[in-house]
Amino acid sequence: MVFLVALIFVLRMRYFYQIIGLVVFTFSMLNLSAQVTSTEQPTILYNRQAYLGFNINTQGFGGFFTYGKYQNAFKQTMFHADIQFVKHEKEIKRFSSDPNARGYFYGKENSFFVLHAGIGRKNVITEKLRKNGVQLSHNWMAGASFGFTKPVYLEIFYLPTSGPEPLVIRVEKFDPEKHYIDNIYGRASSLRGLSELKFHPGIFLKWGVLVEYSNYRDGLKGIEVGAQFDAYLKRIPIMSEKILEEQDDSAKNHQFFPSLYINFFFGQKYNKL
Repeated sequence: MVFLVALIFVLRMRYFYQIIGLVVFTFSMLNLSAQVTSTEQPTILYNRQAYLGFNINTQGFGGFFTYGKYQNAFKQTMFHADIQFVKHEKEIKRFSSDPNARGYFYGKENSFFVLHAGIGRKNVITEKLRKNGVQLSHNWMAGASFGFTKPVYLEIFYLPTSGPEPLVIRVEKFDPEKHYIDNIYGRASSLRGLSELKFHPGIFLKWGVLVEYSNYRDGLKGIEVGAQFDAYLKRIPIMSEKILEEQDDSAKNHQFFPSLYINFFFGQKYNKL
């Protein structure tokens, strides 16, 4: 009986010391964690942010600027502006036999670029707690699309009318009735046609996910991936309808432009009183 009581006492003492050891170890780890956390920069609340970057999408490419105003630590009102150069899927670059000639897109009637201006909301999913951490958020935006078409000008060569005269090269607006692969020398200057811009109003919607990974608390650097949808009042005449009708796949100019995009951006967080 005495032996049994002594055994129970020893076992209890062993578990007692194990519990004490576990408590001491836990408090030691918490203290170490607090010390590590204390070495991080203190959290600073900002009420503004601004960043810019460049965009690659399934319809083309461009650049943008975004300004954000914090509503609270997890929500921001965003003001966005960008310029995008939009391409048609049937644009195929061609070159003449002269290496000095500029490449051109046969059948392209107009260049098309868009200015977007919109407002939206950004919501933080996971906050960036450490200097070298990552913040995950998503945003949506909506606004106006100000589209502009500019006529394409080409360099066209003509055979000499008589004698050993050299070929004559003239700059002309693309005309599918007169210009063919056989007489196109190359693309003219991109500045030609700026006085002939035509306006195409529309609207856009976009939604994206942002990953921010700047090493500085007041810095902004990251990647955004998402989808965008543009709609206009009528089809945008990028390609010549005559050239498109000659193809077998019934391709057309578009009125609606859905696209997937990736943005690379950098900027700054700051306080404004």
